[in-house]
Amino acid sequence: MKHFYMLAAVAALLIMPAASCDKIGGQEDNGDNAYKPLELTTKASSYIQKGNTFTFDFIERINKEVKEDYVISPLSMQFLLGMLLDGANGETAAQIANVLGYGAGEVDEVNKFCLSMLEQLPELDKKTTLNIANAIFVDDGWPLNKSFVSTVGKYFKAEVSNLDFSDNAASLKAINGWSNTHTNGMIPKVLDEVDQRMLAYLMNAVYFKSQWVNQFPKESTIDEAFFYEDGAMGKVKMMKMECELPYYENDLFQLVSMPYGNGAFSMMVLLPKAESYTADIAAYLKKADWNKLRNSPSECKVDVWFPKFESKFKIQLNDILSAMGMPLAFGNADFRAMSPYADCLSFVQQDGAIKVDEEGSEAAAVSVAGMLKNTAVGDIPQVAFFHADHPFIYLITEASTGTVLFAGRYSGK
Repeated sequence: MKHFYMLAAVAALLIMPAASCDKIGGQEDNGDNAYKPLELTTKASSYIQKGNTFTFDFIERINKEVKEDYVISPLSMQFLLGMLLDGANGETAAQIANVLGYGAGEVDEVNKFCLSMLEQLPELDKKTTLNIANAIFVDDGWPLNKSFVSTVGKYFKAEVSNLDFSDNAASLKAINGWSNTHTNGMIPKVLDEVDQRMLAYLMNAVYFKSQWVNQFPKESTIDEAFFYEDGAMGKVKMMKMECELPYYENDLFQLVSMPYGNGAFSMMVLLPKAESYTADIAAYLKKADWNKLRNSPSECKVDVWFPKFESKFKIQLNDILSAMGMPLAFGNADFRAMSPYADCLSFVQQDGAIKVDEEGSEAAAVSVAGMLKNTAVGDIPQVAFFHADHPFIYLITEASTGTVLFAGRYSGK
């Protein structure tokens, strides 16, 4: 079946020539929207690599756990765990730091790094909307430590709001309303009810919207076959274009990078070759030299077929985060740096959504942690054919550091 879908893609090419791309601007932009890499200290740059180690471990575990399409934001989870780290002590803090790839004694430097990312990422491209927000909703009468509130306010710009959790309707309206506002309506609800056992809900939201540098002509989008990993076949709206794009391939996959705006951000799509699967790519990314891989593509003419799609996803992450190395946070935890009334995490969850069409992409994620009260812690061909007519992995990344904002698997269902 793997050989069949590759041959089918070539046959379709012969009867449906791809349209040329419609370039609307990009890395050649000058003036006040020219592409500029992130400005980071040497130490902060080392945290990028550590963060990417977390990112690809996170992606592989979710890819193994989840059978349906998913869209996640490793960046959002890193901000949420960063705030939790500031509220943790002892071995609980050490485990969270280790999951993130940091040493327990690096909390202050990590905070400065998070602030730098929070301030710089949204300013990299005026053609791209990138909003990052943090918030903590606390049950009124159960105070947080002033030092913790000061730290997350300074380094995460977190809004801290007191709510009466016994008033479920009003608290739910505030929390879900925050999510709706900070994702531009893409994630209007993260909670079904507010649990009075909770001391606080810690939240991060990431919202992204941008146009492709090379847009897909709408008139070229048609129904095409899509071949599932189980051998079945379906239909998708397939966008088509031919233009110069960064391209790379090896024995496992083909890779194309489609830039947005001024080139500061791009979607990198990894398409399995015959006899390979998305699980193989997720495992490869965990072990690969990410900087080497993301710098491997070379510009060449690429005949791109790419599905027009929307995905929504929700996942509870207690088991995954515990398996990654922070089980104490969900049991015998020490979050007294956050509050003398903090017990342990009841749950950590993430909601994600993405929309991809001919003009560009829009994506959002909201990560939530519920804190319980303690009442008692390859070579380039002349023309590359990149026909995404079977499941693939995609990443939305920042150019200078390789920071992964969003990642997902699309399987056509």
